[in-house]
Amino acid sequence: MMRIGYLARYFNPYKEEVKFAEDNKFQFMQLWYDRNGIALNKDLTPIETIKKYNFPTIIHAVLDINEFREHVPKLVRILKYLGHDDLIIHPICESETIDRNTIYKLSDEVTFVLEELEKENITLYLENNSRLDPIFNTTNEMEIIFKQNPKLEFILDIAHIDDYEHLESMIEIKIPKILHVADRRMKVVHEHLPIGQGNIDYSYIFTNILNEFDGKIILEIVQSSEDIINSKVKIEEYFNL
Repeated sequence: MMRIGYLARYFNPYKEEVKFAEDNKFQFMQLWYDRNGIALNKDLTPIETIKKYNFPTIIHAVLDINEFREHVPKLVRILKYLGHDDLIIHPICESETIDRNTIYKLSDEVTFVLEELEKENITLYLENNSRLDPIFNTTNEMEIIFKQNPKLEFILDIAHIDDYEHLESMIEIKIPKILHVADRRMKVVHEHLPIGQGNIDYSYIFTNILNEFDGKIILEIVQSSEDIINSKVKIEEYFNL
């Protein structure tokens, strides 16, 4: 069953984000995590606040390839406290130069994470990158990662694709169970715009490529509340929801 969520805005009090989600019939929110922890700048105790409101959430952890072993134990404690059974990791590589061996290092780090999460029955989703941070971006890299880690799940960020052929080739390797959705001007390497403000043809994608998708959709849009709501309406129209 398809469920639509959105990225909780770190610059708002969490209680306001919960109200916005409930008022606009979002079924869950994505929470941003990085080396500084959960990104909720207006809440002094963000983890306790999230627990208090008990609204469905999923954590999206942006981790450098050399941060996995430090932060995964911290994430496991947070996930257990919040009662989560899913984790998204968006891998980046800023601490070292990316070369042909980097993808194998990432694959080994993913194996470590899977082993840690499996102890707690937590499912891991790995997100594809754009060419801005070229790791886990090509189909060859995807094949390497998923061959070594068959239990790994895939979250597909459509705004990170090179073109529609790239999109099709990725889902031939692994069908995503979660989508990150935002628009982009395809000549721009990396950006996330409200649906309709770029030139990604979502009507074509959801009619011809991902027409059988029935998982979670996360809107990665923070420009304005109106933009988030309008983007949700467009997605619902594409899927006749």
